[in-house]
Amino acid sequence: MGALTWGLLGFIEGGCERGPRGGCVAADGYEVRGWAFFLAAMPTYLVVVTGLTDDRWPPVLGVATGGAACGLYVLTRGTAAPYLITAAVLFALAVAAPALAWRRRVSGAGRT
Repeated sequence: MGALTWGLLGFIEGGCERGPRGGCVAADGYEVRGWAFFLAAMPTYLVVVTGLTDDRWPPVLGVATGGAACGLYVLTRGTAAPYLITAAVLFALAVAAPALAWRRRVSGAGRT
């Protein structure tokens, strides 16, 4: 989650340039962050989906801790609208993961 957030901040801070085949690529000086975003996207997606759909606590705590820590890091970088939106999404993930796991655990306790 940290690598994905760091890469995303590269797009926020450096902007997006048109690539040789079209599409968005990281601006000059932010290429490493673009690659970090690209390489961290799928593993982070799988961890977040697991943390939001499972009732086991390790992935849930990973999403909650990562979301809170990365949200705080984003707020230290700036307070413009893109930073606030990114931080809000991260904080929402940090709150939603434990709440959903707790709800699944409570509602599943009566099942046999």
